[in-house]
Amino acid sequence: MLSAVELGNTRTKVCRFNAKGEQMADTRHYDGGHTIWQNEIPIGDILRIANTAAVDLASSFEDQIVTLSNPWPFLFDCSPQIGIDRCLAALGARQKKAEGSIAVISCGTCLTATLLTEDNTLLGGPISPGWSTRLQSMADYAPALPRLLPAIQHLSSKGSQSTQDSMLQGSFGGMLAEIEHIIRVWRQEYPNLTVFLTGGDGPAFAKPLESGIFAASNLEALGLYAQYNYEQNL
Repeated sequence: MLSAVELGNTRTKVCRFNAKGEQMADTRHYDGGHTIWQNEIPIGDILRIANTAAVDLASSFEDQIVTLSNPWPFLFDCSPQIGIDRCLAALGARQKKAEGSIAVISCGTCLTATLLTEDNTLLGGPISPGWSTRLQSMADYAPALPRLLPAIQHLSSKGSQSTQDSMLQGSFGGMLAEIEHIIRVWRQEYPNLTVFLTGGDGPAFAKPLESGIFAASNLEALGLYAQYNYEQNL
């Protein structure tokens, strides 16, 4: 069995995979910064860690942390500092779509879009504030504005009836429009592009988008398994 651990900016996720790459049981979630997950990895499991949040871990975990220095089954033509989470999510998506160009749009603390071409070249893509980050930033930099949690509020030709409605319409509608723009631009170059939407807020944006865009969870964990499997078979 392999335990795949994602140390994200907001939370930690742990998945277990069998030798066939099938996920066993439900994904376990922990608040970011908590270390209790370390005591819940079954003895004997192979451990692979994506330390996206740069958490300070004990030296005993060093060999289990996947980095850009590990072997990867694709070429890199992007920033040499690209986040490991983006690489793993693209690799996870490749396990679901073996051929053709794919894009992974992750809706988390940040909105990231990562492009992997049909010849398995990772091109990276844009980063911008995520949904919660947009709302928090408005409250942080405009003290008169309230601090809100994300809630779907579509743009309306009738305007809005409150400051809260205005903020929710702007944050959701702006991020949705940005996602649509990324997809539209990339499909001009890659017309058969397959798009995966992931991250904690992914499901909220999947429904309003056009058909043919797939909501997918645990792509990063699946990428951790796939990278380990690739490395073992070199």
